[in-house]
Amino acid sequence: MRFGAFLPTYWDDYGTTPVRVAIEEAASAAEALGYEGVWANDLVVNPAAAERGTTEGGQVIEPLVTLASLVHLVPRLTLGTAVLVLPQRHPVLAAKQAAALHLLSGGRLVLGVGTGWRAAEFALLGADFANRAAITDEAVELMRVLWRGPVAGYQGRFHRLDAARSEPLPPGGGPPVWVAGNAPGGIRRAARYGDGWLPYCMDLAAFQAGVAELRNLTLGRNRPTIANMFYLRIEKPDEPATVRSTSPWVEGRFAGSPGAVAEHLEGYRRAGLEYALCAFESEDLADLLRQIRTFAERVTPLFPDAG
Repeated sequence: MRFGAFLPTYWDDYGTTPVRVAIEEAASAAEALGYEGVWANDLVVNPAAAERGTTEGGQVIEPLVTLASLVHLVPRLTLGTAVLVLPQRHPVLAAKQAAALHLLSGGRLVLGVGTGWRAAEFALLGADFANRAAITDEAVELMRVLWRGPVAGYQGRFHRLDAARSEPLPPGGGPPVWVAGNAPGGIRRAARYGDGWLPYCMDLAAFQAGVAELRNLTLGRNRPTIANMFYLRIEKPDEPATVRSTSPWVEGRFAGSPGAVAEHLEGYRRAGLEYALCAFESEDLADLLRQIRTFAERVTPLFPDAG
């Protein structure tokens, strides 16, 4: 099992630490402590009435720019988006940006994509919320056509591209695409288009069912990497047994000792988990770095196949 660390891209406040420094220090810690990759999330624009720190508000730094800023700081790590809301973007431009980052990082980008869920954000961007699933499917197809050139053409319901070139081409035919989605449609999309399946904080029973369905849909051919995103808190020794969540958009959070966290993850490993993307719920930068280190030193060694 491999482990990735979610970057602190979405907090409004890191105490006295600027957000740029928090991201760089978290990424550097992940590199030094043996994580496989670092990941950034996506939110483009909010309605003016949205409250900061709510599921309809808050700040998020643009993920592709954020990851590009880390290319030379963490030369070993995979750089992942978790996830890019693809139907809000023109796929030709998204393909160009992803190709550039994959090229400049030496083939280290993993492009996690999703359909999105915030209708108000789609409206502000002039994007089609009702047809976002079908638009996402076409966008993945079109991007791969562009990445694998040299001349690309595509005819779809929502996208059309006559003979065109988009160079330089990224290495390896483009970055692997990991498809988000907990619902049946997301699992089907991952089976059809994905190099990986990246559900969001899926509980164990639903995850087991999703893995079974994914395996059934991919019988006789390559199966996507099976991942899951976890919101975790490794408690301090003086904290109570149950810690209230302070993250406004967390549904499936787990808090506990390093041993309890490992036991929690072991259930998913037995169900088929291959990549755990860990977002540590933290009070400030020092608390985040404490958890990144504690996880690497006391949880990862309990999974001998990690790496």
